[in-house]
Amino acid sequence: MKLIVFLVFISSPVIAGSFRPMLEEFQITTEEGAVAIKPDFIVASIHRGFDDGNSTSTSDAGIITFQIGTIPPQKQGYIFEIVEGEFEDRLFYEAPVTPTKFVKNKGSFTFIWLDGDSDEQEAFKIKVKIVGVSKSGALSEPQFLEVSHPGIKKPWWKLW
Repeated sequence: MKLIVFLVFISSPVIAGSFRPMLEEFQITTEEGAVAIKPDFIVASIHRGFDDGNSTSTSDAGIITFQIGTIPPQKQGYIFEIVEGEFEDRLFYEAPVTPTKFVKNKGSFTFIWLDGDSDEQEAFKIKVKIVGVSKSGALSEPQFLEVSHPGIKKPWWKLW
């Protein structure tokens, strides 16, 4: 019985907070003639990290979700790259990505970063270049998207 209690206590921080993979690498094949279609993404949501008092939770994660307006008729991946502005953490993958099987909305692309577990978050403004990639590896014209957040100020009533 003591062993079971001990194992529960040491394992709980490991299983407490996690995310399902939302994106996976897009596989380029030798398929000929596939044309990449220029994307038309919008910023669907930005969620900033915060301190919920639980050091094993995922409340410190920042989450940006992009939504594509038109899903191409053929399967296509996308490369996201910051081309202007600065960001506090690595946000995008170097390879083209597509949503995983866990994503209900196949036009939704969610990126997670370590935003910090505080009551105050700094503002950011970046320009993102998004390029469609076909199965044959052809690239589309780029889309440029401004992504910004005003930050979060510490509440006036929190003195420490």
